[in-house]
Amino acid sequence: MRNRMGLILKIVLPLVLLAVGVGGFQYMVATKPEEKPRPVEIRVWNVSAQVAAPATISPEIRVYGTLAAARDVELRALVAGEVLSVGARFRDGGRLKAGDLLVQIDPFQYEANLVEKESSLKEAEARLRELRATLASDKVLLERDQEILKLEERNLARSETLKKKGNISDKALDTARTTLSRQRQQVEQRKAQLDIMGAKIGQQQAIIDRLKVAVKLAERDLKHTRLVAPFDGFVSDVSAELGKRLDARDKVARFLEAGNLEARFHLSNRQYGVLLQTHAGLDGRPIRVVWKTGNKQSEFEGVIDRVGSEIDAATGGVEVFAILKSGPGIENVRAGAFVEVLLEGERYENALTVPDFAVFDDQAVFVVEDGKLAKRTIEVLFDNGSQKIIRGDVKEGEQIVTTRFAEIGPGIQVEVR
Repeated sequence: MRNRMGLILKIVLPLVLLAVGVGGFQYMVATKPEEKPRPVEIRVWNVSAQVAAPATISPEIRVYGTLAAARDVELRALVAGEVLSVGARFRDGGRLKAGDLLVQIDPFQYEANLVEKESSLKEAEARLRELRATLASDKVLLERDQEILKLEERNLARSETLKKKGNISDKALDTARTTLSRQRQQVEQRKAQLDIMGAKIGQQQAIIDRLKVAVKLAERDLKHTRLVAPFDGFVSDVSAELGKRLDARDKVARFLEAGNLEARFHLSNRQYGVLLQTHAGLDGRPIRVVWKTGNKQSEFEGVIDRVGSEIDAATGGVEVFAILKSGPGIENVRAGAFVEVLLEGERYENALTVPDFAVFDDQAVFVVEDGKLAKRTIEVLFDNGSQKIIRGDVKEGEQIVTTRFAEIGPGIQVEVR
């Protein structure tokens, strides 16, 4: 009996436990709270944007350069001698007006030389007048001899007629012939003398011409003993001083023109090409030059005057020279100043200026359309590295996205800050 009861317990007990477990599981499932699915949230990106306003745009090319005097000359002594005096402002940094004295070289030797040449010239001119007077006298004597010759010719003709009639002797006829021959010889001698005198006058005139040149040279040498400023400018690199002896071609000073400056700057190959392709070209193109000193900024206008003769093989591009126009404050600027140069580029009609990062692959931008991004095809007209000038399928008033992020693309929901 006990064995039967143990067998029953072994069979029934597991079944009871299994029933209890199943019932508990079903109860737990039945009483489990239900979780409602969360709705999917669509991300909205905050972006910056600019309103499209197509217009005519002329971008500025910004480069840097230096200012130089339009005329920078090295003044040298043109004659030798001792420096007797110097100008009051003949020192480094001194500003002189055109004609102001730089140095005065001892003029004694050159004054004496000029007096000697002028005296020789006066003597030669007096000799020429003497020769011309003699020539005039010889011409008068020739006229008289020619008149006598005509008389002797008539006298011989009468003598020959009388001889035929037997009214004069042979001796008288021979005498008439001899006298005529001597008179003809006299006339020929007068003519030869006139030719000789003409040659002497020509020689004397040549002497006078040479002496006139010598006088001019002496005058020039005397003038060069006084070295003056050739134009308004500044003195630099002074090499001469009071009491010093200078030889011809010795350096006296460097002289830089004041108020007439030119800007020298470098254009890259791309900038040079862009400006060459414009309607205005490069020569005569207006520029603006900005000179900053401390907290002050001065601006001057100018025009491009010329372009360097060759491309720089090391850096590419060319050197450009522009003449600055006179204006207030330009007299305070000095050669060597570092300046900013602004040039106006090509004019683009119906164009937009956007940041460089607003353009994708140089062919598209994104605009905000009903809260979502839409792609617009564009063409890049000009790129200065930070901004681009574009033209394309962008309507006036549309908002061009100027925020760049990795997920950007058509259909992305955005909110403009």
